[in-house]
Amino acid sequence: MIKIERTEYAFASLNASPDEWEAMKAIVGYCASHFNHTELRYSLPFPEEQRHGKIESLCEAMNTVWGNPPIEDMYRDDLLLIAKCIIHTEGKELPKVNPKLQEAIAQQLLDIDVYHLFDDDNVTPEQWDLWNCERRIHDTKSWIIALHAKQTDKAGHPYAQHPLRVQMRLLELFPNVDEDTRHAALLHDVMEDCGITAEDLRERGYSEQTIQTVAAVTKNKDDGLTYAQRIDQLAAKGPLAAIQVKLCDLLDNNDPSRLSALSEEQARALNKRYSKAIQVLKARIAEP
Repeated sequence: MIKIERTEYAFASLNASPDEWEAMKAIVGYCASHFNHTELRYSLPFPEEQRHGKIESLCEAMNTVWGNPPIEDMYRDDLLLIAKCIIHTEGKELPKVNPKLQEAIAQQLLDIDVYHLFDDDNVTPEQWDLWNCERRIHDTKSWIIALHAKQTDKAGHPYAQHPLRVQMRLLELFPNVDEDTRHAALLHDVMEDCGITAEDLRERGYSEQTIQTVAAVTKNKDDGLTYAQRIDQLAAKGPLAAIQVKLCDLLDNNDPSRLSALSEEQARALNKRYSKAIQVLKARIAEP
């Protein structure tokens, strides 16, 4: 049985049985791969050129990022998009989807009335500001999931999970961090690993602070510096936002759960490197 509860202004939790979740993923996957043969290309509340990409990013997140239900803090637009995919394909014979289960899921979503769940009639200006901020953060999450889609980390896991965790760690360690730094945490590897330039980020509307932060944590392969020297340079001359992002990046890289997936020798070497760098950055942040 599907259960959806609003947890914050623009977020909700979703729970579903394993069979229901697999069917939901298959339906969204079908919509992503057969987009031009669905009514969704006309009905989604996004600019026409973004509609297909939104479903592709959602499909990627459902299959490689979120894991199995219960899923906490699912963004409103994702939930509404899942509902649209399921309701608009009801009655179609889809591969890997039991027709009766598909019908039951669609009926449950209609009964829950996901759209009414996020009624905006009593929204205050402060709530709108918060929602708009989280919407922009979500757009960045969707973009980096697409950018890192074919990449894996040293343990073979989907790479997009790393910047998502870095941004979460940033919020945990620095609760008052600004929006620009949150974007930078999500984007911190796109210049180095995805060929994205400062001008690309500028064209997408990111602030100069965000762009400078991403640039500051991006390795310059021609600078002739060792890893330790780059960390020392960042600690000495880098903006505070970049130091915070890099610290959260290293804390995630040095997490025992990630290192345990590597060989003992590799894990030991990386732990030594990351631990020393973490101490340097922590000391810099602690300075008055």
